Amino acid sequence: MKNIFISMLFITCIIFASVYGGQDCSRKIGKAKAALSEAINTLQNTKKEFLGETGSPIPSSKVAFHARLTNSITLGSTQTVIFDHVITNIGKAYNQHTGHFTAPSNGIYFFACTFLQYGVRLHLQMVQNSSEISKGYAQRGDAASGSMSAVIYLNKGDVVKVRHYPGQGSQTIHGDWSYFMGYLL
Repeated sequence: MKNIFISMLFITCIIFASVYGGQDCSRKIGKAKAALSEAINTLQNTKKEFLGETGSPIPSSKVAFHARLTNSITLGSTQTVIFDHVITNIGKAYNQHTGHFTAPSNGIYFFACTFLQYGVRLHLQMVQNSSEISKGYAQRGDAASGSMSAVIYLNKGDVVKVRHYPGQGSQTIHGDWSYFMGYLL
């Protein structure tokens, strides 16, 4: 792109030189070329400052995800809910194949889950590794919803997931209306 602009400027000056003549155009070409090069460098440096070295407007230290359950699932005791449609996954810490969020670094994280039961009541829990950090309930009724959230300190490698509450028997979570999300504060 830089070379195209310089070439266009050079060609323009050659045309002016052939029409108007003189060495003055050569000096102007040199000054214009230097000014154009300086402007391009400034623009490239501004881009690096804004986007960072990765070329992304989001710093690599940022972590956030948002995923949706696409199909309704009848859950067994402690079965992990796999929110399989990833909407956002900055930092790639959420795995849509396992339903696990794995902390890429130590820090304070926020998590939330909203869900819709299908048919009967629904009990879910959010766990860090194997310890409960939140629980949610959707009562029996037509499309009753539930939610849960947590703010928790995680160490690098800790796993957070949503699972069916132990000992509740089969219950169904409704697809298309159930979400799991989280981010590093």
